[in-house]
Amino acid sequence: MMNLKHKLILKLGILTTIIFFFVGCGNSSESKGGKGATYVSPSVDYRGRYRKGHIRMPVSLKKDAYKSQARSRYYYHTRGKYRK
Repeated sequence: MMNLKHKLILKLGILTTIIFFFVGCGNSSESKGGKGATYVSPSVDYRGRYRKGHIRMPVSLKKDAYKSQARSRYYYHTRGKYRK
């Protein structure tokens, strides 16, 4: 049979393991190098127009996402309603 000292050590070990598990899970998104989405608070621009608050998603650093963004920027600058 385990005496009281062994039970106490076992309980402390389990508690320590649980604490390290939750601390490790909390930092998993930061360790990947990217931040999560951020909230942009509502504001008023220089013309006095109200801008609603919204959530800004993080910028993707993938190669394909960058190529798609460049293609889209080219399209809207050469065609579409934003052409000058």
